[in-house]
Order: sequence, then structure tokens, then C-alpha cells
Amino acid sequence: MQTGFYKIYSSGKRFFPFQLFLPALFFVVNLYPQSATNLEQFYSITDSLTAKIINELPDDQDKILLTQNLGEQYSLFSNHIKTAFIKNGKKVLDTSPERLNIPHVNIVIEGAGVEYGEMFRDGWFGAHYVQRHCALYGNYLQSFSTEGKREFEFSIVDTVKVKDIKYLQNESFPFTKGKIPPEPFLSSIAEPLIAIGVAAAVVILFFTQRSSN
Repeated sequence: MQTGFYKIYSSGKRFFPFQLFLPALFFVVNLYPQSATNLEQFYSITDSLTAKIINELPDDQDKILLTQNLGEQYSLFSNHIKTAFIKNGKKVLDTSPERLNIPHVNIVIEGAGVEYGEMFRDGWFGAHYVQRHCALYGNYLQSFSTEGKREFEFSIVDTVKVKDIKYLQNESFPFTKGKIPPEPFLSSIAEPLIAIGVAAAVVILFFTQRSSN
């Protein structure tokens, strides 16, 4: 059975494809890639910390004595940090033979957390987004440096969908959770008004087109 849309088109008369116009108004292209979880962001931050320490070590040193004071809350980073040193060509020792003069690296993580910025929309009818700020800080000491204890703070800032936040956070690790800001007041009022206006315009265009045919 032919639709009314096809009959108008095949008859050669002018037509307005209102059937296609309305869905197009609500089509929004996703400009943001799939987001990493908050915990994955923290793993990336520890990779940056490891890379910084390695750059400060003598090039001819392929072994290190590594100790980590992460506390119970951040102990999950221990294996990841150790693996990062290994992937960068360092042999990690838990105890140092007395006859070997190798760098001793001690890492302390003091805190980590997530903050979300103000909520905004991607277009009129797009999804709500927030800026995500994941930060980790602490200090480290490596024996081949004359600078003593070095403070560090690394962070990653990106944009995530508000509706995805519950999947990006990890209930088992409180530092991966942050306070989600409320939806802007004007945005919550403007959206239904715009939707009503657009729907009215489509209806008017449809009946105007029909009367002209």
C-alpha cells in the first residue's frame, strides 16, 4: 500500500517533506567520544607519574628498588605503577642487594578525587554534559636525585555525558565519585518552550503546504 508521501511525490506536485523534517530537528550528532571510567583516568595519571620519575633516573640504570606508601584507599594502584616501570624497561626489586648501587624510588599518594563542572547542553535538544576533572597528588623520593622529596599533582580534564556518570564512577572506591551539579534553571524552562514552538511551526507549515496544493 502506497503512503500519502509517495503519492504526492509520484504525482509530480510540489510537496513539503514534513515527515522527515520533524525527526531531523531532534537529531543530534554525538561530538564526544566514548568516555573512559574515572578509575581508568586515575590509572592514566599514575602512568604520567611513572614516566616523570623514569625521566629523572640515570639512563644506565635498568633496575630500581621500589617502595609505595599508598594507604588502603589507593592500594589498587600498586600493581599498575609497578607494571608501568616494567613496561618502560625497568626491573623492579623489592629488596636491594647490598653490593648493588641502584636507585631507590619511594612513592606516596596523599589524595585523589573527581570534580564536575557546570552542566551544559550539546545543542537545543542534545544531551547534558559536564567537564570532568580527575586529580591525584602526593610526593616521591628517588635516591639518585639531590632535590630530595618532590611534590606532584597530576590531573586529566575532559567532558562526559551526565547520564553516563553513574557508570563512570565506582562505588567501591569513593575517590572516583564527585558531586553532580544541578541542571541550569533556564535550560529546564527553555527546552519545553522550544519544543512547543517547533511543533507548532511544523503543523503550520504542513497545513500551509496542503492548502497551496
